[in-house]
Amino acid sequence: MFDIIVPIYRIKPAWLEQCLASIQRQTVSDWKCYVVDGTPEDWPQYDEMMLVIDTYVSEERFEYVRQTGKGVSQARNQGIALGSQPYIAFLDGDDYWYDEHLIEFVRAVEAEKDMGVIYWTAADCIIELVFPKSGERHSTHRIANHIVNYDSFQPGERLNAIRLSPLMTSQVVIPRIDYESLEFGFDTKLCLGEDQDLWLRLLALRNRGIQIPAVTGNHRAHADQTTQGGSQLGGDDNDRLERLQASKDIFQSRHGYVWSGEGIVREEN
Repeated sequence: MFDIIVPIYRIKPAWLEQCLASIQRQTVSDWKCYVVDGTPEDWPQYDEMMLVIDTYVSEERFEYVRQTGKGVSQARNQGIALGSQPYIAFLDGDDYWYDEHLIEFVRAVEAEKDMGVIYWTAADCIIELVFPKSGERHSTHRIANHIVNYDSFQPGERLNAIRLSPLMTSQVVIPRIDYESLEFGFDTKLCLGEDQDLWLRLLALRNRGIQIPAVTGNHRAHADQTTQGGSQLGGDDNDRLERLQASKDIFQSRHGYVWSGEGIVREEN
């Protein structure tokens, strides 16, 4: 029923182990997982990371492939193209799911009679804070990816709520038939907001986003995230700033509001 797409790039081996183990523990067994790896082979923890991967690819439901391009969007598109299951789930290599994650989507799909164009659950979010002067690290917790009173909103209000509260990719499932009906998948020209861009283009097909009232995963927000702001694409600070501005311009022209990474900054007149 599910193709699970796991893009990885310099993921700490212990975190990747937790990620892949959480997939293996799912109470739903009808899935195939594609791990798409863009990690440079000279990364100091590469061999240790590969030992983790080798533990799982011995099971046929896990497939490991080297990334053929750059960036998290290309990695996700590559993984999706390898699969054929009717629903596509996403899990970043530094996040993990709880055992009942996929079964919640099975129930939602059945209840909605396959009419949803995007489904999502909430997540525990652990935010790591680093104090620059001392280097000390502290963490805080919140429930993320849940829109309060979403089910009471009218369709237009629901769409605006999603624009204001971007959905976490690791908690989202989409129908393959709708994804494949789009002109393109995750936009490889975007180095931020690429997931929100895809969700909005899907909702333009059919404004039917389904929020599942369950906390089914754990998301890490940390200083070492390697895909934020297009860092995986390389280049110096000026290159990254240019890519960020170009991404904001594309997003604004396509969706009519400025993307900051936190939702709407201002509406276009």
